Amino acid sequence: MTNKFDFDQIIDRHNTNSVKWAPETLQEKFNEPEIKYPCWVADMDFLCPPAVREAINKQAAHGIFGYSSSNKPDAAYINWAKRRFDWEISPESLLHTPGVVTAIRLAVQTFTHPGDQVLIQRPVYYPFSEAVVDNGRKLISNSLVLKDDRYEIDFDDFSAKCSDPNTKLFILCSPHNPIGRIWTKDELLKMLQICYDNHVFVIADEIHHDLIMPGTTHHVAATLDAKYAQNLMTCTAPSKTFNLAGLQFSNVIIENPERRHDFQRALNNVGLGSSNPFALVATTAAYDEGEEWLDELREYLAGNLAWIKDYLAKNLPQIKIREHEATYLIWLDCRQLGLSDSELEQVMYRKAKVAMDAGTWFGPEGSGFMRFNMACPISEVKGAFESIYKAI
Repeated sequence: MTNKFDFDQIIDRHNTNSVKWAPETLQEKFNEPEIKYPCWVADMDFLCPPAVREAINKQAAHGIFGYSSSNKPDAAYINWAKRRFDWEISPESLLHTPGVVTAIRLAVQTFTHPGDQVLIQRPVYYPFSEAVVDNGRKLISNSLVLKDDRYEIDFDDFSAKCSDPNTKLFILCSPHNPIGRIWTKDELLKMLQICYDNHVFVIADEIHHDLIMPGTTHHVAATLDAKYAQNLMTCTAPSKTFNLAGLQFSNVIIENPERRHDFQRALNNVGLGSSNPFALVATTAAYDEGEEWLDELREYLAGNLAWIKDYLAKNLPQIKIREHEATYLIWLDCRQLGLSDSELEQVMYRKAKVAMDAGTWFGPEGSGFMRFNMACPISEVKGAFESIYKAI
């Protein structure tokens, strides 16, 4: 098959205000400004789809960047959701925030009170914990269990924690970051039923659901049963899918009218009622014209993953990759190296010059693990792992 898009192209991101590449950020996060391979925060080192770049350039050429409003991104996303997931989204249920983390923080403030318990499933995306603790809520975890190279849910523990009357909210990560699991339909139905029975509202963070490995299927939680859809809020965004995080635009879908009214009021109270003109045109172009680019990207990422697995098996068998079904973020099990977390970080950051998210950022359950961002040209992936090999 002839590739239409060049994901092998090296793009120099130095001096572009990139958080991922800025020496001052690398110094702050990793105490090492001379990182050669920044494979940490979840954005990609690939150019955005051509249609997106063209739309932004056209908007920039207009030269006026006043207050902006458009329903075109809504129509584009509604059509996208139907095509990709057979998900029927009503226009009135679709809201927007600058990002999914913003949406989650507002939801914690809106749907719980200080002292209420909020349930997460560690190891998990660390802003979940921050959103709970920073807002004065009590964090509880239904920690995932690693069995035979696959993480599973402890449903007895999940049910017990949801049945506690102090538990008011569950933040679901689907697909799960960092472990790379796509939850099965049965797993989702079981979690949603338990939450429904115990009046625990669900935030479904599905920001990675477009980035599934070829041959896999993601189930949108809101499509599984109408009654469960009334008890959840779904968060998605073009940011991960099309590499648009800097444009700060995300989708929030709330079918329950009362919950939606409360969340809209929270948005209004903090003045989050408008979007920037570049986000509007970029999002519209991405969802209308980015499908071919995304499908080719997914194949490229699958190739990167296959190379990493093969390289580790042949050269670094002490580092394992557990079952990986979604996201471009690889959960590396480094426990067989026999290093403490601080020693592991020293080897990766100081010796290998590879920046990765420390497993402990995702909770104590991540001890001995590292999260590697493989969304970069294969030459960079190879360079990073060869550097790790030499360091170890």
